[in-house]
Amino acid sequence: MNELIIRFAIAVVCIIGIAAVVVVVLLIADDDDDYVEPSYAEFYEEYTETAMSETSGAVSETTMPEFTEETMVTTVPEEKKEEVITRKIITSRTHHEYDNNAVYIDMENIQQLPELPVGCEITALTILLRHLGFDVDKCDMARDYLPLGGNARYVDGELYKDSFFDYFIGDPFSNGYGCFANAIEKAAVDYIEDHGGGYTVYDISGSTPDELYDYIASEIPVICWATDGMIEPEYYESWYDNATGEKLDWYLNEHCFVLAGFNMEANIVTLNDPMKGIIDYNKDKFELRYEQMHSQAVVIVKDDVSYTETIDE
Repeated sequence: MNELIIRFAIAVVCIIGIAAVVVVVLLIADDDDDYVEPSYAEFYEEYTETAMSETSGAVSETTMPEFTEETMVTTVPEEKKEEVITRKIITSRTHHEYDNNAVYIDMENIQQLPELPVGCEITALTILLRHLGFDVDKCDMARDYLPLGGNARYVDGELYKDSFFDYFIGDPFSNGYGCFANAIEKAAVDYIEDHGGGYTVYDISGSTPDELYDYIASEIPVICWATDGMIEPEYYESWYDNATGEKLDWYLNEHCFVLAGFNMEANIVTLNDPMKGIIDYNKDKFELRYEQMHSQAVVIVKDDVSYTETIDE
């Protein structure tokens, strides 16, 4: 009898053990069904996001292509992608009350995107030309009138390129550095000469902010340079000018606008921004960034309008 009980107990223990093994196997199989092996693309995306966050968006030297004497390539930075913010882009704002403290010149906004990701300068010129009555397209301006440069080369180990004061360095339809007032003045002069004339283009770079406001008070919009969003200028690259040998420093977040108004009491300026629409900025911050971008500015004045107070002919 005792022997029978012992055999029964052993059988029960075996059954319980087998059942436990089955349960463990089923649980493991279920976990395997839920597991998905991460793809290389997901790993690479996570890695690059982590790397960028650790370097605060700085450009690593290892990411830049090497130059050789046999293959000279002008590298150009892409404009920095900004955090997407849901907002309505204001394209026009009507305000016709002019006095010494508050002025606004209404003109339609033109967005540089998507066709011209780094073409803020030629888009700003297009905004002004359309305000003056010209039937002009930003892409035609970029393709037919914007003076392009680059021509990278090495001399005794030093990088030489054309000057961004005189040429747009890169390609406004894809990526590039940008340009300053001389290049935009030339584009404006050539376009106006080809389309009937009647206006004179002035490079007024070096003007003080107060002189810019004098133009606005006379209902003359000003193409001017500062930084995107008025953020601190971010150094990107230096090279030597092919023509003069002068060392040039380029800032990644350079940006071009049309100055369209100011309100002295509110301490704001109104800019027609090819990236953000018609937008107000703190006047003091604008003036600082304008001066940091070499006080670059251009105006276009109708020939039958006498305005010479601040134009140095």
